Amino acid sequence: MVYVNMSKKFNSLMFLTGFILLTNSLSAQEKEKLYYENGAIKAEGISENGLKTGSWTFYFPSGKVSAEENYREDQLDGLVKYYDDSGNQIAQEQWKEGIQQDSSRYFYPNGKMEKEGIFKDGLYDGEWRFYFPSGGLKRIGQYLDGLPSGSWKFYNEQKILIQEGDFKNGKENGEWKFYDDTGSLEFFGEYSQGRKVGKWFHANKRGKLKPMRY
Repeated sequence: MVYVNMSKKFNSLMFLTGFILLTNSLSAQEKEKLYYENGAIKAEGISENGLKTGSWTFYFPSGKVSAEENYREDQLDGLVKYYDDSGNQIAQEQWKEGIQQDSSRYFYPNGKMEKEGIFKDGLYDGEWRFYFPSGGLKRIGQYLDGLPSGSWKFYNEQKILIQEGDFKNGKENGEWKFYDDTGSLEFFGEYSQGRKVGKWFHANKRGKLKPMRY
C-alpha cells in the first residue's frame, strides 16, 4: 500500500496558486509613460488594468516637474503637490476617491503661504486664512458648503484690522465695521443678504458719528 503525504501535496498546491496570483498581479501592473507631441515626457507612473494607481509624476514640456499625484483606480487619492515652471511648489492638497478633502495649502512663487484651509467634499469648509505675498495675514474667516459664513476679518499689510463683519450664504449680513489704515473706526452699518440696510454712520477722528448716505 502506498501512502501519500497529503499535507505536502496541499502545501505545494497552495504555493503554486499563490505564485500564479502574484504573477498575474505583477503582469497587470505596468510602468507607463506619456509624451508630448515633440517627444518630451509628459507623465509617468504605474497603471493597473489600464487605470492609474499609486504615485504619478507629471512634467512641463521643459522637463521640469509640474505635479506629483497619487491615484487609486484612476482617481486622485492621497497627497498631491503642484509646481510652477520655475520649480516652486504652489499647492499641496489631499484627495480621497477623486474628491478634494481635508487640509490644503497654496503658495506664492516666493514660497510664502497664499492661503490655507480645509476642503469638505470638494468645497471650502471651516476656517480659511489668506495672506499677502509678504507673509502677513490678509483675511480670515469661515466657510460653509463652499460659501463665506460667519465672522470675517480683513487686514492691511501693516497687520491693522480694516474691516470686519459676518457672512450668511456667501453674502454680507448683520453689522459691518470699516476702519482706516491706522485702525480707527471710519464707518459702520447693517447688511441684509449682501445689501446695505438701515442707518449707516461715519465716525470722525474724535469719534463723533454722522449719518451717511448709501
